[in-house]
Amino acid sequence: MKIGKRLAAIALSALLAGAMAFPTLAAEERTKISKITLTFTAYDSGEDGEYGEVDITLDSGPYSLEDVEFLSTNASSQYPRVRVTLNADDDYYFASANKSLFSLSGEGATYSSASLRDNKSTVVLTAQLKKYSGAKADAVDDVEWDYDGSGTWGEVPNAGYYEVRLKKGSTVIGDIMKVDDTQLNFTNLITQTGSYSFQVRSVNRYVPSNKSKWTSSERWSVDNDTLNYIRTNNNGVSNNFYNGGTTTSNTNNGNGPSGASTGWQKNTTGYWYRNYDGTWPAACWQQINGYWYYFNTNGYMVANNWIHHTDGKWYYLGPNGAMLTNTRTPDNYYVDGNGVYIPGM
Repeated sequence: MKIGKRLAAIALSALLAGAMAFPTLAAEERTKISKITLTFTAYDSGEDGEYGEVDITLDSGPYSLEDVEFLSTNASSQYPRVRVTLNADDDYYFASANKSLFSLSGEGATYSSASLRDNKSTVVLTAQLKKYSGAKADAVDDVEWDYDGSGTWGEVPNAGYYEVRLKKGSTVIGDIMKVDDTQLNFTNLITQTGSYSFQVRSVNRYVPSNKSKWTSSERWSVDNDTLNYIRTNNNGVSNNFYNGGTTTSNTNNGNGPSGASTGWQKNTTGYWYRNYDGTWPAACWQQINGYWYYFNTNGYMVANNWIHHTDGKWYYLGPNGAMLTNTRTPDNYYVDGNGVYIPGM
């Protein structure tokens, strides 16, 4: 027993001696920053591809603003996001990157995330601006017919795109169309005489779920002479549809005058499309919900195939039938924004 106690004493002495060999951790000599107060003021630039500007007002704390910038919204962020980088003054450091460190105000700013860098001398904050004025969907004005089959409207600076629909009487014809421009040609949808109007609403470019109220044009009475005129004067008209990476849904769009369902149809042979007036496209192109499709002589949609058009140019129809643009086809050929094959690219 005495031998065991002696060995234990020796081991304890060795352990203490080893501990003495390591230097003790140096005490933090800098002063801790426990609260940051930020006030946000944001300005919508109204320029394409830009998310505006953000001003930050700081309190009189021992830190300074290095950078602030808008981040684009994404699927996980319903509101515009801002990234703020702050630097601590000499001899100071940030206590943490937790929500409790920050006091935020202005534009409905709320904490999203933060991280510390450079030995806690830098903190990077991401905040969401839940009341940012630029995220409002402003109503469209000056919605007018040009009486050649097209409609125009005034530009909304913070619009990412516009949604447009055509009405015959009180009935919506076709799909809601997403448009990049402030005009749209409707002649492929005006197939009968009657009273037509169209409606436009803006979709906010920061928060796409924010949409304005519909603004309507005046009614346009299309008689037989007008119908024949717009049919014969529609050559070369193109529309700038918004293509935000979404796919076209194959859904029906209600009933036409005959009571038959309109829109996409499917049978054992393939997909075809019933127009509002009961006709269907065959051996031709047709624009549906902002995308171009080609239908063969039997009226069926063509997919996964090249089309050599009468204009002498080649176009490619993707797996869902929609013409591809600004991309490479499955066989690695490039098509431009109009869908035209460009050799050598």
